[in-house]
Amino acid sequence: MQIKDLQEAYFHFSENQKNELKSSELFRPIQYILNLKSKKIRPLLALIGYSLFDDAIDNCMHAAHGLEVFHNFTLMHDDIMDEADLRRGMPSTHKEFGINAAILSGDAMSILAYQYLLHDCKESNALPALALFNKTAMDICIGQQLDMEFEGRNHLTSEEYIEMITLKTAVFLGMALQLGAIIGGASTAQSRALYDYGTHLGIAFQIQDDLLDLIGDQNQVGKTKGGDILRKKKTILITKALEIAPSDTKKQIMDLLNSDTINADNKVNQMIELLDSLQLFDVVRKEIKGHFDLANAHLQKLNISEKGKDLLNELTSLLHGRNK
Repeated sequence: MQIKDLQEAYFHFSENQKNELKSSELFRPIQYILNLKSKKIRPLLALIGYSLFDDAIDNCMHAAHGLEVFHNFTLMHDDIMDEADLRRGMPSTHKEFGINAAILSGDAMSILAYQYLLHDCKESNALPALALFNKTAMDICIGQQLDMEFEGRNHLTSEEYIEMITLKTAVFLGMALQLGAIIGGASTAQSRALYDYGTHLGIAFQIQDDLLDLIGDQNQVGKTKGGDILRKKKTILITKALEIAPSDTKKQIMDLLNSDTINADNKVNQMIELLDSLQLFDVVRKEIKGHFDLANAHLQKLNISEKGKDLLNELTSLLHGRNK
C-alpha cells in the first residue's frame, strides 16, 4: 500500500464523517474548519503507523480522524490567541463565526477526538493509547504556553525555540505514528522508535513552516506572508540570525521586529533582505536537513519489512519536498 492509497481511503472516510455532523450552530464551525483544504498529515501518519503492522486500515480510521479533529481544535483556538485573520487562505473560524462560537466548537472538537480514538481501541491497547494521547495533548498545551511567553522576551535561543516547537508541534506527529502502531499491535520498542522518527520529522516540518511563512508562495501556503514577523514571533529564523549576526545587524533585526510604525509589506520585505544578507535561509535549510537525517537514523532501528521502510522513506521525501 502506498501513501496515495492511504490518503484516498482517509479522504472518503472523512467526507462521510463530516456529512454525519449535526447541522446545529455548535457544529457549523466544526464543519467549516474541517472543510478547509489541508495536508491532513496527522491522520496519514496514524494510518502509516498502523499499516506497518496490520493491513486492515479500516480498524484505525476512526482514531486517525480523531487526530485530525483534535489538530483542528488546536488550530481554532490558536487562531484566536494569535488574532489570525486567515487559516489556509480563508477567514479563520473566529472571524467567520465569532470568538465565542469558535471557543465552544473547539471544546466540542476535543471531546469528539476522544470519541473517535476510543472507537478503534481494544481492551488490550486502550490504556497505552489514551496515556499517549493525553501526554501529547498536555505537551501541546505546554508548547503553546511557551510560545506565548517567548513573544514577550527579547532574547531567545534556538535551543529554546526547538524545545517549544517540539512540544507544540513535533510530538503530535510522533504520537500519530506511535498511536497507529499501538492500535496495529506493534511492540513497545517498535512504537517508540516510530515516535522518535515522527518527532524529528515534526521538528523539520515546523521549521519548514517558519521558512515558508516568510519566503513561500502566499497562495500556496494559505497564510499572510510574514505573519510570524508581523506578530513579532521569534521563530528559528530570528533566533539563528541573532546568534550569527554582527552587533549592528542584530540591532536592526530587533528594531524592525518590534516596530509598530513600518508598513506591513515593507516590514516583511526589509526582514527578508536582512536575513538573506546573513545567508540565513541556507542555514535554516541545513537545520531542516539535519532533523530529516535524525529521523532516518531512527527509521533504521525499526524491525519492519523493506516494504514498510519504503513507505516511511516515501513519507520523508513527501514532507521534505513540500512547498506549502
